[in-house]
Amino acid sequence: MTIFSDLRGDAGGDTPIGARQLEAFLRDRIASGVLPEGTRLPPVREAAWQLNCAPGTVSRAYQALTVSGLTHGVVGRGTFVGEGPRLLTMPFKPSDPARVIDMAVNCFLMEPAGDFLREGLEAAGARAAAGTTPLDYVGEMGAAGDREAALPYLARWRHDITPDTVCILNGVQSALSAAFGSLVRPGTGIACDQVTYPGMLSAAALNGVKLLPVTMDGQGMCPDALDACCRANAVSLVVLMPSVQNPTGRPMPVKRREAIAEVAARHALTIVEDEIYGFLSADSGSSFSALLPEQTLLVTGMSKCIAPAMRIGYAAGPGRLVRRVAGAHNAMQMMASALLSGIASQVIRNGALDRRIEAIRRGVRQRAEYVSKTLPGLAEPDLQGGLAWLTLPGGWRGMPFARRPRRWACG
Repeated sequence: MTIFSDLRGDAGGDTPIGARQLEAFLRDRIASGVLPEGTRLPPVREAAWQLNCAPGTVSRAYQALTVSGLTHGVVGRGTFVGEGPRLLTMPFKPSDPARVIDMAVNCFLMEPAGDFLREGLEAAGARAAAGTTPLDYVGEMGAAGDREAALPYLARWRHDITPDTVCILNGVQSALSAAFGSLVRPGTGIACDQVTYPGMLSAAALNGVKLLPVTMDGQGMCPDALDACCRANAVSLVVLMPSVQNPTGRPMPVKRREAIAEVAARHALTIVEDEIYGFLSADSGSSFSALLPEQTLLVTGMSKCIAPAMRIGYAAGPGRLVRRVAGAHNAMQMMASALLSGIASQVIRNGALDRRIEAIRRGVRQRAEYVSKTLPGLAEPDLQGGLAWLTLPGGWRGMPFARRPRRWACG
């Protein structure tokens, strides 16, 4: 018995099956739950043999379902029920804040940002009115004064930079996209953590470059696995999040960083050091920017330490890398807003950002203490990145468990 048994019976034996009839049949089975999300449909030729119809008939029916978002194809594996991953979009959606707890994207708004930003917004408006904030186009690197203002914040990870080796972008996601588009050599790929986050997938898909997942352990990316990846593949970049890895929330110990840097040096890899969550760590340890400065591009920004609406990011490192990233960003998005970069500069200069960061760290510590005492198997030191991982109870699998909270209005 196959999923098409009822259809063959309804069609009256040898009567040829039409594409519309097959599409309608599958739509009904998907809507009723007979074919749940994740079900693999029979291959086109196998289905055609079962239905005694032409392969083109099955192909047209499957394509119609895919266009409708009811199925999706996976190269080399087949057609599956469900919309499937949308690699060029992030997984958040508008929600009712009074009803839904949205866990799709990380942010730290447990410390409200409205009052924090009010002074900066008012000052930005005053500067614009006085003509001291540029409202016209600025150079591809960003306003010089804002690049200089960013240096104390970036010095957490890199001390050898100047305004000429910093560019301002529309957030770290834009920085990744620009780096992938400008620093990856044709025919090569990007080494990344085996467990990564949607923005990495989106940036790679947008630029048509291949991600090469590298095995991890409790300390992060394994040096031997990175070495093996480089021996088996042509690799241009390796992307690392040493202070707080997303989505594990774990820091990479100093000795592991040193071992990874040694592999990167041996294979002449460019390191993209993503420190968007680095502000959560009071001690940055040995950054890759310090260990391998001539091969490391530091990227970080304001969307996590202030708010997602603060789409200001920074790329810092060797001038040859920064200029290429700035040029790619300029080609995609022209420039970062001088109004927003001016606000970022102000909160860095007046100490407000440091005070906010300390408040966020304090809030994370308090939550980590509570969670470690409440949920089994979680140690407080492993929760300082603001993320917690629990082992699923017996009998549960990932996707069914993830769907269950939707019934409780928890996203």
